[in-house]
Amino acid sequence: MEAGTLIAESSFGQATDYFRTFLSSQGLSDDLMWLFREDVIFQGNRILIKVPVPPENDEVAAKCYELGRERNFGVGLHAFCSFQSRLCCYIVLPEDDLDGQYMLMSDVAVKYSVVSNLREAESIVDHNKRGDSPADGFNSHIPSKRTLLPHYPIIVAG
Repeated sequence: MEAGTLIAESSFGQATDYFRTFLSSQGLSDDLMWLFREDVIFQGNRILIKVPVPPENDEVAAKCYELGRERNFGVGLHAFCSFQSRLCCYIVLPEDDLDGQYMLMSDVAVKYSVVSNLREAESIVDHNKRGDSPADGFNSHIPSKRTLLPHYPIIVAG
């Protein structure tokens, strides 16, 4: 890993610059679109992106990255689909240190990842501007704009 990918020493801008380089080396677009749970709907094999995508998502993604640095369980940048020639991405934040270990993350280096079979997302007009309802079947690792944290289901021992 290059020094530019160390969590403690890398700003969000530096981490995304390296992520773009990584994606380009894989033959992928380096035009990133940061999304949150409120922006995405998963319906079976379909991925729907609510449009228009809020312009503040880049700023919120930077805050999410900084929160991950502060929490010190690891930070990941993940591309999960394409949409209108852009790569849709989110910040991966483990729930705790053990979750970070399960996700093969550390508190030292930013983890960069992209799904191997990128699907093309479709657009859907967002009629719910408040974003109160989570996406159907959403990926639990996609953080929410309200909390900047992913949703982790609570498992209660029976």
